[in-house]
Amino acid sequence: MYDLTQLAGALRLPEPVVMETAALVLPLWKSAMAEWSRVNTLDVVEATAMLAVLRHGGTNPVRLLEVGTQFGVSACILHDGLEALGIQPLIRTYDVRRESHLFKPGEVDFRCEDITDRCGAVLDEFMPHAVFLDAHPWHVTYNLTVAARQRGLIIFMHDISDALWAHNLQSGQLPLQGHECDPNAVWERKVLETVFGPGIHAGHYQSDDYVVDLIRSRLGVAICRPLASGRSSRDVDLYVNKVKLA
Repeated sequence: MYDLTQLAGALRLPEPVVMETAALVLPLWKSAMAEWSRVNTLDVVEATAMLAVLRHGGTNPVRLLEVGTQFGVSACILHDGLEALGIQPLIRTYDVRRESHLFKPGEVDFRCEDITDRCGAVLDEFMPHAVFLDAHPWHVTYNLTVAARQRGLIIFMHDISDALWAHNLQSGQLPLQGHECDPNAVWERKVLETVFGPGIHAGHYQSDDYVVDLIRSRLGVAICRPLASGRSSRDVDLYVNKVKLA
């Protein structure tokens, strides 16, 4: 488990941004877990990481597109977290099944649709600042990641932990071998490797257009940020050092 200083270092964000975000997110997350403790969703580290990145981007409102709604707990946490940070959330979420959703009507725009073959069109229609991938099948995860990268969007990807990656390797499911649409096969880390390269497994990787950080929390979340739309890693490191010296 990360402490907040470690999380700020892993994200290369100013520590005060992460500290203040966590202070606002933690009570919301505890309240959500008290009500939905049996639902597998973002843990507090993962939620803090995602919200700190969105907060640091300085955009308000924030348009977030999620794939893999299930019961909508992640969407609730992110919606309420953004509101607590003073950011207006505009969240659209897609799934191929309509579950009993926990978010209130009007908070989140749910669409029951398989967008595998029209990821680019969905992004161009909604024009999000960030996408959150929390659905396991290979094709939708891969197609949306590629489309988001082409458009220079922030990409969040859940379920990328070392334990899940090792399980897939040991099961013989990699490479694909006909398991592309198996919802129990966790393809997220393999998608990251395929789209950005094998260097992502180190935990911090920088290509010519993106920085990819793996937050090795319980289930893990990948934070993929375009270099063109924000500060480079070096710029952020200089800012963090300036804060520490002040």
